[in-house]
Amino acid sequence: MIPEVFIGRDEKLQEVHDELFDGNNLLLLVNGEGGIGKTTLAAKYYQRYFSDYAHLGWVFAERSLGDAMLTLADPLKVEFALTDPADVRREKLLREMAGLKKPCLLVIDNANDIKDLSAHYLELRRCPNFHILLTTRIESFAHAKTCRVGHLDESAAMRLFTTHYPGHDRAEDDLLKEILRAVGYNTLVIELLAKNLDTVNQFRTGYALSRMLDDLRGSGLFGLSKSEKVRTEYNPGMFRLREEKAETVIAAMYDLAKLEPGEEQLLCVFSVLPAEPIAFATLEALQPGNDALDSSLRDLVQKGWIEYNASAKQFKCSPVVQAVTRLQVGERLDEQCETLVKALIDKLEYDMMGHLVNTDYLSGTLYTRFAESVVEHLDKQDETVLLMEYIGSFHTTTGNLSKALRYYEKCNQLSKALMELTPKKWWCKNELAVSYSKLGDIYTTLDQPEKALSFFEQFNLLIKELYESNRANVSLKNGLAISYAKLGETYCSLDQPEKALSFFKEDATLSEELYESNQANVSFKSGLAVSYSKLGDIYTTLGQLEKALSFFKDEARLFEELYESNRVNVGFKNGLAISYEKLGKTYLSLDQSEKALSFFEQFNLLIKELYESNQANVSLKNELAVSYANLGVFSGVQRGDLAEARHWLEKAEALWAELVNDAPAYAEFQKNWSNVKNILAAL
Repeated sequence: MIPEVFIGRDEKLQEVHDELFDGNNLLLLVNGEGGIGKTTLAAKYYQRYFSDYAHLGWVFAERSLGDAMLTLADPLKVEFALTDPADVRREKLLREMAGLKKPCLLVIDNANDIKDLSAHYLELRRCPNFHILLTTRIESFAHAKTCRVGHLDESAAMRLFTTHYPGHDRAEDDLLKEILRAVGYNTLVIELLAKNLDTVNQFRTGYALSRMLDDLRGSGLFGLSKSEKVRTEYNPGMFRLREEKAETVIAAMYDLAKLEPGEEQLLCVFSVLPAEPIAFATLEALQPGNDALDSSLRDLVQKGWIEYNASAKQFKCSPVVQAVTRLQVGERLDEQCETLVKALIDKLEYDMMGHLVNTDYLSGTLYTRFAESVVEHLDKQDETVLLMEYIGSFHTTTGNLSKALRYYEKCNQLSKALMELTPKKWWCKNELAVSYSKLGDIYTTLDQPEKALSFFEQFNLLIKELYESNRANVSLKNGLAISYAKLGETYCSLDQPEKALSFFKEDATLSEELYESNQANVSFKSGLAVSYSKLGDIYTTLGQLEKALSFFKDEARLFEELYESNRVNVGFKNGLAISYEKLGKTYLSLDQSEKALSFFEQFNLLIKELYESNQANVSLKNELAVSYANLGVFSGVQRGDLAEARHWLEKAEALWAELVNDAPAYAEFQKNWSNVKNILAAL
């Protein structure tokens, strides 16, 4: 019963003693999460202050508090008639207890059932000669005083670990700190992991600390690649050692069967999100339509499953509770998190221009991190594929191409697996096609057009098959148009303009048909504008400037109409800005400098406004730099004003320097930066 190891809780022991002996507090809840050290603290208190009490008792609330109290009948020599019901027996017991010399101490261990505590709370307060100490996960109850047991600080946690694993190499302290963070500094888990290492590595280091950390990060607490039975004092209600694997002991700490359906569903949501404080407003946004959100959160906090920071209005679930929840819920986890996944998909949705539709980039960063955690824990499903795609899109937009590529590859692999399971399900084939498109986009950005071409060809092949089997589906028709546009762009990069032109014409034909069939559809209208832009680009490459100008005018007209109909739409505003830039360049090539300057200035004005409100978007930052460079070149070449030219070019150079530093994988940024530096050097 007396703990062998007691580290970092001496001040807490004194706090418990002061609370119980202040004259008013007959009942104290020693609360905290499972495995955090509540029972150890109570046992140490029992030992240290043994001489301060006339009588001491310890019971375990295995079934109920009432049953636990009745176990005191034998040592107190209280006799019952065979026909006495439980409440009569407790009445006799309480009378006997009330007659004992004070002060007395009664520790009730593992009193986690709030309904049970409600049923017996008044009985517990009927013995004024007793200090009653309950170890519990319950956050608060009535006016009972509480003593919260939190996790050990890092230094104490490291001492606890090395006490149970004396073979720890201090050179690996940084690895150990990562492990402690990964398990939320849970006292019992630290002990079990340390003892497991001590057992496994008894004769040689067969399970390195680095490997354990990889296991925890990749598979969680229940995925240790090497696990042996260890001795532990954690054996509720029985004061003897037990030998179990760490996973068995951890899994026994919590029982989800005692939760209401709404509470379990919400706990499942917490189990797949990062183990960090989450604001109520964020949870509300990720649980639309959950009318029981407030009450479920209150109940989970009250029952000790999650923590609540009242001043910040934030909730947090420990890594241990998360792992146990995922284990016990098992195959039902996907179903329980369905609303969460759909909400994240909605928050991270993109338009065809690559801009977030339903949130800003600051919130998008948070939702993307949440989505990354979610896809690591949920099984293969259609929605998971789409979420992976959106994660990749966010990282592409914000400049992290390596991360974007990783998620697009995951999306591609999962799409293939789903298509093999359900080959007749067109959605899976469509998502596989989109994943090829996204991979092609990444390799285009990395300036690897040959690799990009292979992915765009697979995209085109799949989407063409889908469209041929269902020509009435306008979404598939639009996808086919996009596939032709991407092939055209790639052949431009490969210096094959005639081949590119044929694909751009295919794109334009389909886009015109889509728009004509439904002119109220803004996506089709935007798609047609983009297709005109591509035709303008290729005719510029072919030296047919008047033809190019005609297409750029059509592009600008469509985007002007779209922007006027919805001025808050980032994609429409960006499309209009780009169309003005292309008109400016074309007029400049046609020696119409004043018209060119007018469009360059409009481009700069629009793109500056866009960038100011979307500074995480690296494409917008690049376009702003382009607008400065255009004004700089115009000032120098057309007006001969070298000072003004330098002013604009230096602004462009500064932005590209930042882009190259923040997003070094973007080949275009490197190229633009090099070009503007050369121009500045020549001034």
